[in-house]
Amino acid sequence: MEIDRPPRPTLSLNIGITGHRAAIFTPEILRHIGPVLDTLFADLFAAVQKLHSVEASIFDPCDPILRLHTPLAAGADQLAATTAHAAGFCVRALLPFPVETYQLDFQGSELVEFQKQLQCADAIFTMPGDYGSPKAYTMVGKAVIAASDILVAIWDGLPANGPGGTAQIVEMAMDENLPVIHIPIDRANDTVGSPRLRGNFVPGMQNTGALDKDDYFALVNSVLAPHDSVDRKYIGQYFKETERRINGRLEYPLLLSVLGVKALDKPWLQNSIEDDIERDWSMTRDAYPPSLRMPLERSYGWSNFLAIRYAQRFRSGHVANYVLSALAVLIALTGLLLPGFKLYLVLAELAVIGLLFLNTRAGNKGEWHRRWLQYRYLAESLRPLVYLKRIGLGAPPFRSDEISPSANRTKTNRNWTRWYAAAIWREMSSPIGGVSEAGISALTEAVITECFKPQANYHRVNAHRMRHLDHRLHVIGSTLMGLVIGACVLFVIGYFLVPSLIADMSIGLVVLTAGLPAAGAAVFGMRGHGEHLLQASRSAETAIALDASAQRLSKVTDLETLSTELCRAAAIMLADLDEWTTSYSERSLEIPA
Repeated sequence: MEIDRPPRPTLSLNIGITGHRAAIFTPEILRHIGPVLDTLFADLFAAVQKLHSVEASIFDPCDPILRLHTPLAAGADQLAATTAHAAGFCVRALLPFPVETYQLDFQGSELVEFQKQLQCADAIFTMPGDYGSPKAYTMVGKAVIAASDILVAIWDGLPANGPGGTAQIVEMAMDENLPVIHIPIDRANDTVGSPRLRGNFVPGMQNTGALDKDDYFALVNSVLAPHDSVDRKYIGQYFKETERRINGRLEYPLLLSVLGVKALDKPWLQNSIEDDIERDWSMTRDAYPPSLRMPLERSYGWSNFLAIRYAQRFRSGHVANYVLSALAVLIALTGLLLPGFKLYLVLAELAVIGLLFLNTRAGNKGEWHRRWLQYRYLAESLRPLVYLKRIGLGAPPFRSDEISPSANRTKTNRNWTRWYAAAIWREMSSPIGGVSEAGISALTEAVITECFKPQANYHRVNAHRMRHLDHRLHVIGSTLMGLVIGACVLFVIGYFLVPSLIADMSIGLVVLTAGLPAAGAAVFGMRGHGEHLLQASRSAETAIALDASAQRLSKVTDLETLSTELCRAAAIMLADLDEWTTSYSERSLEIPA
């Protein structure tokens, strides 16, 4: 597989449907609702095509993906499936029970129509609901919401008659910040109203009346496209990245090697993206269909590769700055010992200071710090998606680049990574087939083995390394400062006991008592800037939390609990990522004071 640039996501729109059963629809309502649905899906299709043209620079040039996720119940679900198929949407039947069990919900002509709809469906996914339990219909409603970007509700607006009713599904969707297009049904007058957007999802559109073509485009644009001009700039930069495996910045890996923290293993040559993809996916590919796996393995492979590259560049630049600043002081002090070489030493000092400024300028101009943080944030945001998608019930960690004001009062420059991860989530196909009790057990074991244990082990190793690094830097810095104190004490003692000797050694002592603090300050600067103990503590806490999640997961026997635990684990990993990003966001490459 040839990979030249980070993959642009395929423009994808997933629609969910909820609504009344067939008994609610009189012949007059059916006569009116057909044209309304025809127009709605045709306008959504046209809006996506227009967006694909307008946003050609950020989406893959291949045709957009449009899907409808429907439980195929008689009534609204089947009406939407027929119309969506005709409009160019793929239809995924999302059933609360295995087919042979779900068929018991249908009688006579309804059963015939259900079987016909099932044959026309492009994909089928059955859930392990208990027949006769209202909870099964609530669970399939949650699955529709998890898979959808927009929910269409064909509904009279009245409260639900029981669990899993349209009103409950609409309420759950709005709680998930999922836009809802409401097609109002007036059962008293046998009429169907024009579609309207419920809630405040798109400012200026709420409660403004019937949706027209421009409104559908505004809605699709708001759901699928990035919102901020700065984010767009970073998206463009990301798509221009290339796979440069040679990395000449070796200062940080050399530091780890010298301090005995990590062995030196060709730090100048990074693994290829293809090799990383093969390593990460070769053992698990059979568990995931290509349409689910391919968007994620390519996007994660690229973001992880680039995060590693810029992390080494930034950290090495940070080490180099402290080493160069200490070296400049030591060269200046050497002039006291070698006055005959003063001119050359001054030139050397200027050269070192010049390298210090050039290194800082290169790091800031190349945005090593921002790129490292954002690409790592993107990679780790993508990591849990395959497991959340695979169960068919898990909601994505985020649906767009918008950050809730309650969680973050100001927009941040990592919003584009949320947009990209959400776009990859939309592109990934939802699972097909079915989920049995044995399947739930196998999936749970796979998640623990493939994700939780490796991530917990990574954090334990990272915690150990960061503590080790911090301790070594502390010992070196303290030793240097101890030598300074010893030299000062000897100077004071000698000043009174052997003043002539001290006079002869005065220049050397000045160099020693000024040079060692400069070196010690550089060591402590690297230690403080890196916040290694904070990293160690955070990694240790994350490892403990993931171990606890794995322990809970090992006891899971039902799909809904599995979904809850996976979403919880994803939140744990993202919380660690948020804390890490926040702690490093203000630590750009600077000239040491």
